Amino acid sequence: MDKSVKRLYSKATASMKHSFIRQILKVTKTIPGIISFAGGLPSPDSFPKEQLASLFSRVILNEGDDSLQYGTSDGDKTLKKAIKLFEEVPFLGNDEIMITVGSTNGIYYFTRTLIDPGDIIICEVPAFPGSVAAMEACGAKLVGVAMDRQGMIPTLLRSTLKTLLSKKQPVKFIYVIPEFQNPTGKTMGLARRRAIIRIAEEFNIPILEDQPYRELRYHGKRIITMWEIARTEFNDPKLVTIAKSFSKILGPGLRLGFSSGPPDILIPMIKWAQKVTVSPDCATQRVAARFIQEGHLTQHIQRIIDLYRPRRDAMLKALETYMPDYVSWTQPKGGMFVWVTINKPINTDTLLERALKRKVAFIPGSKFYPEGREQCNEFRLNFSYASEEQIFDGIQRISRLLA
Repeated sequence: MDKSVKRLYSKATASMKHSFIRQILKVTKTIPGIISFAGGLPSPDSFPKEQLASLFSRVILNEGDDSLQYGTSDGDKTLKKAIKLFEEVPFLGNDEIMITVGSTNGIYYFTRTLIDPGDIIICEVPAFPGSVAAMEACGAKLVGVAMDRQGMIPTLLRSTLKTLLSKKQPVKFIYVIPEFQNPTGKTMGLARRRAIIRIAEEFNIPILEDQPYRELRYHGKRIITMWEIARTEFNDPKLVTIAKSFSKILGPGLRLGFSSGPPDILIPMIKWAQKVTVSPDCATQRVAARFIQEGHLTQHIQRIIDLYRPRRDAMLKALETYMPDYVSWTQPKGGMFVWVTINKPINTDTLLERALKRKVAFIPGSKFYPEGREQCNEFRLNFSYASEEQIFDGIQRISRLLA
């Protein structure tokens, strides 16, 4: 690297690291025949290509004067109306919804709005590294709270907050993925969601609820979001802001999501968007709106569920069939991931190096922990991308390495 250029870097740029997940996806693309459980990739079989192609054509031809023009930074009113229809929240004001360039974009703007360098965000551990990277880019310090089968443990959350606040450390918000959490696949039950909200209310600290996988439920009843609970049961719409994405249900290449929360939070988020993205893709917003309004989305989600449920079942069956008895894993009711724990001192970073030689990939657990607190006997598996046959083959290859 040219030192004359590097010396011009800001401190944040100089210390910035590549995303391990993006790097491993790049590596796996160069290995012919590899079975990859590494990315959070939707299956290409789930993309509604023909419907989207038709809608793009119609939107450009019939609504092009509007959809090819500059758009508003907070997003297209037509899409906002469609989102309120789909989410069954017709009472929501347009100033309570912001369209974003994927949900991570919304998470970044939320963080930008609240965080000064050195401020603290409470998160689950293990945590999704994409969100952690966006938060750290804003100068945040992440403090993790351990999970049990139901997600973040309330008693540990309360004790962590008490300790931090007693030391005058500024805790700005709590970040959770309550549904089919990435990387573990765990889901918070209703009582646990209420408990976390109650603690947030007690300490007057807002929650950022990340819900990218909510629609991908394969078993059990849907649970009300923390965002809805805060509004209906706690009568406090300022307590929880939600971030959602169309990436897992329409296609990540569309780069489309939305955030909903109090205008006091969304207005400065929109100011950041004006400076960074100007506006979300106007044509894509209108296409998504028409997809919802014409009744396609609900049917399409059911098709995705019918596609992914057998793959989830195949992965759980393969793990049960091939893994040694000192290996355990989560049993997700939806989403895209299974979290595996090896109850022996086996380093999964090293295991990955060996696995790549056997043409199978996963993400080591160490990548989901804050620096210095890594757990090295765990790994994440994605089941949405590979076929059922590949899942059985890939899990068998990993189990042979462990055996």
